[in-house]
Amino acid sequence: MVSTTARIPKVTVADVELDDWTLPDEAITDGNPVAKGKLLWQSDDKRLANGVWSCEPGSFNWEYTWDETIYFIEGEAVITDQDGVSVTCRAGDLFYVPIGTMTHWKVVAPVRKAFHFRSDDPVII
Repeated sequence: MVSTTARIPKVTVADVELDDWTLPDEAITDGNPVAKGKLLWQSDDKRLANGVWSCEPGSFNWEYTWDETIYFIEGEAVITDQDGVSVTCRAGDLFYVPIGTMTHWKVVAPVRKAFHFRSDDPVII
């Protein structure tokens, strides 16, 4: 649930109910990485947004068509970029993925993240 004052929307990241954000079949490379999410806020021009996302264990490919700052609330994932460089992200980690980055996600333990993105083009979710 999103609670709002006149100007300050707020959620409890661990408890917010998420919507189905199904990954494209062609992106999934292993397992059943069920993804869900919820936007907390999006700018009128749809180029900025923040929210919460979760994913069950499995693997998938993802191209970042926006800049994204990510904070893991829970879980673990190994994220490998197009150069073959891997980073293991766990609860408490804050990281940034720039626009144009091709990634392979291996979700090891169920992930829940808070995110903020910035895009050159409007993003419709």
